[in-house]
Amino acid sequence: MQTKVKRILSGLSSFCESANLDRTKYLARPQDFTRQRILTFNKLCLFLLSQAKRSLSIELTVYFDNWGQSPCTKGAFSKARYRILWPFFLDWHRYFVALIYSEIRSLRKWKGFYLKAIDGTSIYLFKDEEVAKVFGGQANQHLRVPMARAGLELDVLNGYCTQVQLQAHWKGEVVFAEGFLEDSRPEDLRIYDRNFAGYRLISKHLQKNIHFLMRCTVGFNQVVKEFVASEKKQAIVAFCIPKNEGIAVRQKGQVVNAKETLQVRLLRIDIGQAEPEILITNLLDLRKYPHSCFKELYNYRWGDETRFDQIKNKLQIEVFSGHKPQAIYQDFFATIITSNIHNLICEACAQKLEQINATKETTVAINQNVSIGLLKPQLINLFITQIQEQFLTS
Repeated sequence: MQTKVKRILSGLSSFCESANLDRTKYLARPQDFTRQRILTFNKLCLFLLSQAKRSLSIELTVYFDNWGQSPCTKGAFSKARYRILWPFFLDWHRYFVALIYSEIRSLRKWKGFYLKAIDGTSIYLFKDEEVAKVFGGQANQHLRVPMARAGLELDVLNGYCTQVQLQAHWKGEVVFAEGFLEDSRPEDLRIYDRNFAGYRLISKHLQKNIHFLMRCTVGFNQVVKEFVASEKKQAIVAFCIPKNEGIAVRQKGQVVNAKETLQVRLLRIDIGQAEPEILITNLLDLRKYPHSCFKELYNYRWGDETRFDQIKNKLQIEVFSGHKPQAIYQDFFATIITSNIHNLICEACAQKLEQINATKETTVAINQNVSIGLLKPQLINLFITQIQEQFLTS
């Protein structure tokens, strides 16, 4: 596993090097980063990855000390960062995820599926006119608070953020959920809470033959109401798309026949409360996927909530190193990459801990708070150790 980790991190740094050579895709101007400067393209990208949450002057001093160099000024950093277009960091993340899933063959699955929980959260931003114009936010008669909406797809069994998006706050969660479908794989099983329940998203899954499990309210439609009243544990039913919903779906460019029905399976999960949980899925094989497995399956989505807590509170994603939309995008996607690096290293350590725990009466576990605290100052050293000569000459 350690060899694979080194190979993945090496590939992550190689993408950064190759991106520097593609001067029209990720740079504001082709001539950027052509002159010999202290802050090269590679060093700037790694600095943003290192999660600068303290005073910028302190962070720059500590960072360049790792390179054995005097730091650049805050002004030089601010000017240089806007030469890199933010989509680079999103593509860097996508490349990293692809590396992980191609290199590690022992990733955990549920009945042959990767379990992908999808969720969203609001991100508080700087009070800046340009930021508010790009992302929107919430306002009343006294105050306007700029906010963005973040969408996350998490492989809950393996801990990796596989897809992520940052969009305007006024856009709903279903918008990024539909976008995530474009890169979905046949072995993905997507899990949603009831905020995502809707005919359009269900229809898209069925048209693309993508497996899903989705919670809905007990009053979602008449079919669900009748199912709840029947007190059955499960039933395969057909949803008729209401006329107004069909119009809305077609306006989004999705081909839907006016008489189309959506064949799905409803499941009743009693949780000891007045109302049961109602789940919708297109896993129709009753033998292969018995009712008894769905309560635990849906509960896996709580891993998404835990990851949002880690990203917001431990990795401090709402603490940005710049005040403009470009900087916000850069810091956001860099934080997701760092979160995946942390998970990659923890997974490698967990395998070693299993061997240690097998010989002890009391088990040892990884403390997430401590491990993140230890990783952040050492993150750059992971790359410097592997590619120091390559970066010093870039």
